[in-house]
Amino acid sequence: MYNLLKMECYKLRTSKLFIVMLSVACGLNFIAEILTPMILKLAEPAAVLQDEKFSSIIATPLSGGLMIFMFISVASYYYSDFDSGYIKNIAGQVKNKGSIVIVKFITAAIHNLIFFICGGLAITAGAAINGMLVFDKDIPGGIATMLIKWLLSIALCSILLFFAVGIRSKSLTIVFGVIFAVSALSLLYMGINAGIAALIKGSTFDLASYMPDALLDSVNVVNGDLVPNALIVGVVYTVVFTSLTYTTFKKRDI
Repeated sequence: MYNLLKMECYKLRTSKLFIVMLSVACGLNFIAEILTPMILKLAEPAAVLQDEKFSSIIATPLSGGLMIFMFISVASYYYSDFDSGYIKNIAGQVKNKGSIVIVKFITAAIHNLIFFICGGLAITAGAAINGMLVFDKDIPGGIATMLIKWLLSIALCSILLFFAVGIRSKSLTIVFGVIFAVSALSLLYMGINAGIAALIKGSTFDLASYMPDALLDSVNVVNGDLVPNALIVGVVYTVVFTSLTYTTFKKRDI
């Protein structure tokens, strides 16, 4: 499995799409951080701009829909072996076909961590150039928030892994990657909440508090927002969907 993991990591770091998506996401992060204060000053010259807390930067390293680049990249990576026919060759060389699923999952986790770290560094560089970067006391909480969001991103990737490798649908993988990135399901969650509230008077149930894509936007360790929910949801979704993919992939002919 170690040799297979090395091979997958090599394929990832030599992937042109991965490099392009990472560069675009980080570039947009940097440009937005540089231009936002300038635009605000032009719109309101008397405005007092707030410093950028490092804890806030690392807690949200990819914001404003930029996660779409990460999910498109990982979705394409998942399905690339089927497009090239490589999966047939490698499956015949390993004793356990299911190990391919585990290795792809691990590689995707590394992929997401790279996006998070590089995205955070891009924002940090922009804030430093603007002279607005502040290293505050909440940095440990910011790091913890980023790691929990990383876990939630892994949970979402396990769902994409199921679509790409388990049922082999490239279109569904990319579509759901985009949906997760832009929080397109939030309206659906609100509708379900409204329906439950109408049926059960006084209900405060919030479906978004139990969905990984919504928690990706709302969890915050510094403020204590939904941390237990995020940890449990991240682990449960990851285990369930990775197990489903593992089982389905082993049973199907390649």
